[in-house]
Amino acid sequence: MVFSGASFLFFFFPAALAIYSITPRPARNAVLAALSLLFYIWGSGTLVFVLLVSVAADFALGFPAARAARDDNDRLRHQVIAGSVVVNLAMLGFFKYATWILDSLSTLGVWTGQAPDITLPIGISFFTFQSMSYTIDVARGRSRHLSNPLDFMLYVTMFPQLIAGPIVRYHEIEAEIRDRRFTLDGVGEGSLRFAHGLVKKVVIADTIAPIAVAAFAAEPGELSTAAAWLGAVAFTLQIYFDFSGYSDMAIGLGRMFGFTIPENFRRPYSSLSITDFWRRWHITLSGWFRDYLYIPLGGSRMPTEAGVRRNLLIVFFLTGLWHGANLTFVVWGLLHGAFLLIERRRGTRYLEASSPIVDLWRRSRIVLVLVVTWVIFRADDLGSAAGYLGSMFSFDGGGLGVLDPVMTTRAALVMAAASLVVVMPRDLVIGPLLTRSRHTIAGVTRVAVMGLGLPIALLLVASGSFSPFLYFQF
Repeated sequence: MVFSGASFLFFFFPAALAIYSITPRPARNAVLAALSLLFYIWGSGTLVFVLLVSVAADFALGFPAARAARDDNDRLRHQVIAGSVVVNLAMLGFFKYATWILDSLSTLGVWTGQAPDITLPIGISFFTFQSMSYTIDVARGRSRHLSNPLDFMLYVTMFPQLIAGPIVRYHEIEAEIRDRRFTLDGVGEGSLRFAHGLVKKVVIADTIAPIAVAAFAAEPGELSTAAAWLGAVAFTLQIYFDFSGYSDMAIGLGRMFGFTIPENFRRPYSSLSITDFWRRWHITLSGWFRDYLYIPLGGSRMPTEAGVRRNLLIVFFLTGLWHGANLTFVVWGLLHGAFLLIERRRGTRYLEASSPIVDLWRRSRIVLVLVVTWVIFRADDLGSAAGYLGSMFSFDGGGLGVLDPVMTTRAALVMAAASLVVVMPRDLVIGPLLTRSRHTIAGVTRVAVMGLGLPIALLLVASGSFSPFLYFQF
């Protein structure tokens, strides 16, 4: 069940909101936790046991974590954090990476058995990280532990962001887990944000998707330079509107139920550098790695620059690996880490805004880097990535070829409109603008989203023309 599907939009969500609205305040956590489990079981069936193991382990570890914080017991603190990391990463490693590792060992001749066919639980990369953050926050004394298991289950399983984030760290919504209000204003604001995300996903991302799919499914010899670049740009736009659309929907749903879910995107394609990009793209993931890995490793306060570079490369190696069991993700992550190292060496002046013309040039360079690196991210393997990149830079001057059937007038217009995110003002983030601003532009945008975009999106959903979110696979 996905947010952009008819079963969610027309059945599950209205029923869940109605049930929640009439539930007495003391029982709301239990009811929303039960609804969230039902949502997950609907999509994953018996694999819900993996989610429940993560919930049970970190809830139990919360008690010694609180004792370690109270007594300032570093030894116990480290033991508790290590226990949470081992349990969650063991599950993540088995379900997400075991088959890949065994296949790789088989290719090298180290292992001769048959790799098992393991079904990946939906959202495991997100809920394991979220569950770990609770134990770490409590052990560090940043948050109080929860004594009610249903409250903790709600924190980990809350359906608006359970499947594909944003990754909500416990200290960010601790107060709202304990007490929050359900209001009509919240429902109205959340509806606007949800509608905005639905339009981004269904009207924009799903319209562009066939271009990217056709391009990356083609053999390298079938792709002209023009077609290869068009497919790469299509995927660059698709992954942004798909993933940021999901995040907008999650934030909107959370607002309806009384939660403030953190922002996950802030105009990433207007970045002036790769460093700037990672402050604007998947903000909750980069923040998680910064606070729970980079800083504990020593961060930027290492005695030598070599130590800082090592820490950055470890973080971006794991950032790439987090996305999936494939060398393409690892190379993608390391490339981004290498760009950060280059920018760090050149100094912070490359992070600051300059004149409009200079900034436009800098933004254009970063978009070019992102388009090329997204090819590696999207490709099935490194060989396919090399072949695709070869087509992009062969400059053969051919036509669109395999893209002709999918390059419709509608797709071309939507793609052109979507490309405007590259040149729009850097601080103009539409999602928060919809709910917080009282400016005339915000009012016009609300009318456009609710009066034009939402009806079109709902018609497309009703016709069955939607696809799963890209980040469900991670």
